Amino acid sequence: MNLPIYFQSLSLTDIERFVAENREEDLHLDFKLVKDAGLTQRDDRKNFAAAVSGFANSDGGLIIWGVDARKNGNAEDLDCACDMPGISDLKRFVTRLNELTGSVTNPTVEGVDHKSIAIPTETNRGFVATLVPRSDSGPHMAKLGEDRYYRRSGSAFVKMEHFEVADMFGRRPQPKLSLFHKRRGYNKWPPNLWRVQVELGIENRGRGSARAPCLSFRLKPPFGIDDYGVDGNYNHGLPKLLNARDRTARFGGSGDTLVHPGTALPVTVIVAHFSETTEPPDLVLEYEISSADIPPFKDTLLLRGKELLDVD
Repeated sequence: MNLPIYFQSLSLTDIERFVAENREEDLHLDFKLVKDAGLTQRDDRKNFAAAVSGFANSDGGLIIWGVDARKNGNAEDLDCACDMPGISDLKRFVTRLNELTGSVTNPTVEGVDHKSIAIPTETNRGFVATLVPRSDSGPHMAKLGEDRYYRRSGSAFVKMEHFEVADMFGRRPQPKLSLFHKRRGYNKWPPNLWRVQVELGIENRGRGSARAPCLSFRLKPPFGIDDYGVDGNYNHGLPKLLNARDRTARFGGSGDTLVHPGTALPVTVIVAHFSETTEPPDLVLEYEISSADIPPFKDTLLLRGKELLDVD
């Protein structure tokens, strides 16, 4: 089932058919009643938190609010839709769902969406469908007073065991950071003096976002940090940190700074001035890259002088 497409097409006719056919809850479908449209009742808030956590930690799913599901009494004894009392004050309920979505789990599940399905013959009464996509950034803990991890098992949300949570943490997509460099060219500055610039940055080739990235490196003369920054207006891509006594330059971001998968963050520009009558110097850059999500790693970048001047 393509959950996003099914979610968009869901209508009142579908909900009526669920009840008429006693549709069973399954791995991707769950029915919930609502006691109060303002989500002030603990049971409503618990159901919301557990469902978002459970679906996100599993394969995603749909919550249909306003449908009563009970045991069908057959051999499997599964919950199935048996009545559709709906939700009073539909608009308020959708508003409260939207308000709480960002805080219902930790971390937040991206892509959760809510859709109201009104009953045409009644004023502000109907049903709500909630789409919870599968998440690659879990595990997600249910909040709103729960502080537990859930997963979907058959037609129920079950509390995750410690080993299951630990396993999910181990499988969380990780960033894969590397140094990128770009020669900006050279010019005479002033006459008879070469001025060479090389842009440095952090590239993420992994599947997870890197939080609070940091780049540090050591330079040897005639190379130094270009005071004009990456934009020519004295701005660097990451804040410049205090230099150490060993001539190490450090640039680092806060926890709000992210390098997303498939992107590169320009950090700074290094520059060198040397006489046109001398042999172009090699750039030997000992650097270290780290973030809050991965341990630091060290490497060395070597650019020959002829590469800097683009000389064959």
